[in-house]
Amino acid sequence: MINFAENKLSLLKIENMKDYQMKNYKKLLLEAIQAGDVAGILRGEKRYCIEPPTSVPDVFPTDICQVLAEYFYKQNDIDKIQDILEDSLIELSQSSAVDLYISVLFFDAILFMQEKNIASFTIHTSTVAQAISKGVKLFQKELNDSITFPNGLVKIKPMRQLEKFNQKYQQNQRFSIIE
Repeated sequence: MINFAENKLSLLKIENMKDYQMKNYKKLLLEAIQAGDVAGILRGEKRYCIEPPTSVPDVFPTDICQVLAEYFYKQNDIDKIQDILEDSLIELSQSSAVDLYISVLFFDAILFMQEKNIASFTIHTSTVAQAISKGVKLFQKELNDSITFPNGLVKIKPMRQLEKFNQKYQQNQRFSIIE
């Protein structure tokens, strides 16, 4: 026999847990800042990860737009949040081919959100683009092969996607991430 009172309680626990997790993005971000691990948020490391939708036809380590909204744009009261995000993107772009690709995915989403006036702050596009360009040159061999995200997902020939992004940036933004 089904105990509806018990099931209702379980559903309330789940709803409260979702609210609890949503309210803790700021706490997690502050902890990451203190630990020097904001890049871990962008990488989608376990404790920070926001699962991407399963309907997305590409490989992503985390839900990029949700991460930007929850961890950064809704936290614009945190001192120097713009600099923290920029520095983390730059750090990732120089770290590894996987991290560079993650940096570019976030960079592209940021540009889109800025263009659509969704972002609560803007980044210094040219500074981040220069760092990404250096990273592309540094990790070109791996980017022309395949990369494996920490969650095991594999992106084949990510350079193709970077070239598509670059073509868009050259046409719309007048800068390049590929030398």
